[in-house]
Amino acid sequence: MPAVNLPNALSVFRFFGSPLLFLFDAQTNRAALLAWFAVLGLSDFLDGWLARRWQQTSERGALLDGVADLVFYPCAALLLYQLFPAVVLDNLAFIALAIGMLALMLAVSWLKCGRLILLHTHLNRTAAVGVVLVVFSSFVIDTSGLLRATALLYTLGFIEGIAIFLRHGAVAADTRSLFTVNEYPPPSAAHAPASLQAPKSD
Repeated sequence: MPAVNLPNALSVFRFFGSPLLFLFDAQTNRAALLAWFAVLGLSDFLDGWLARRWQQTSERGALLDGVADLVFYPCAALLLYQLFPAVVLDNLAFIALAIGMLALMLAVSWLKCGRLILLHTHLNRTAAVGVVLVVFSSFVIDTSGLLRATALLYTLGFIEGIAIFLRHGAVAADTRSLFTVNEYPPPSAAHAPASLQAPKSD
């Protein structure tokens, strides 16, 4: 499987393109800002969809997708705060809870599996859609409830990820839920990027 393909390129684009959101002036270039945000959000859908459709899924691609998400979605939250600070401030406790569970899930994957694994479960994918919806919907409605639901979905998704790692150990990043783990054979830890592997004890 070649390292360079369109799905992986889309993940790299999202990784580097997400911080560029803050080059746009939210007052004078709002249309361009939202167009760029929409393109970034579309890239998140397309990289995984194209990889599966073209049978170009790989551990490297899943890792790139996950790392790009770790940049894009915090940038989306910062963008939401820039545009609608009250919506974010009213839900800081829920956002902090989701971030805390993400950190715990990554710690469990490191300790249990020897590397960081960013799962693309149904819950996490649904929550990701919720983030994009919150940003656009905030222009027309009060999205405090939607943001709260999105943060709770992420929290549940990360709790599910912890349960998956504790029960099954290393699994493929494309594992969809705790109940469908066996459909995705776990990748070999030997093929994981060295930078994300836990150090071996002597």
